[in-house]
Amino acid sequence: MIVRYFKDSIENMRDIGGYECNLGKRIKLGRLIRSNLPQYLPDNDICIISKMGIKNIIDLRSLEEIKTKKSVFEDNKEFKVYHIGIDIGKDVPKAEELVSKSYIEMLTLQKKMKIIFEILGNNDSVLYFCNAGKDRSGVVTALILKLLGVSEKNIVDDYMATKKFMKEPLKKYAAYNTKILNIITPQRFYMENFLKEFEHKYGNIEQYLSLIGIRENVIKNIKEKFIE
Repeated sequence: MIVRYFKDSIENMRDIGGYECNLGKRIKLGRLIRSNLPQYLPDNDICIISKMGIKNIIDLRSLEEIKTKKSVFEDNKEFKVYHIGIDIGKDVPKAEELVSKSYIEMLTLQKKMKIIFEILGNNDSVLYFCNAGKDRSGVVTALILKLLGVSEKNIVDDYMATKKFMKEPLKKYAAYNTKILNIITPQRFYMENFLKEFEHKYGNIEQYLSLIGIRENVIKNIKEKFIE
């Protein structure tokens, strides 16, 4: 069961904890939270996030996007906000078959991906988001879940939850343009193709993380932090 937060205030903020890992273990709840842009969260919700112990925020959006729409965490001194600036994935692909390709292209931003996993290795809890919490957040989530030993089925299922939670905002964004709506609406084959191509290109998640400069002790630390 997916744990959502503040569903009356924000559509797609949810925990990636609770999933079963290897050897019957699970990802800890309340430690890794993904979201769409938290732009209008009430002060009470922000206070709850802080009381949960979540102080580290990863904004995956480009600096241009951040200037246009600030998150509620941006000027709040209680939180440390990391600006990663993933430009790939912020624009709508021209066709459905290009969605998975854009996901693979994100992996070429090795320095930025390295920063994300270093943040995970150095902190006990993290909330991360992009615009819709769908593409950039979807790729980062897939990588985290792979590292923590979650099955491919559950990785795809988690990705597809955005289709349900963001249904109305995506419709509004596409202004009922059927072609655009079909492209931006999560489809199982988007993530399935990404995972297949990831394995073909990089082998496994540990090999990819090694390629981008993440040391074995950091990988071990992430697993110990977030698996129970």
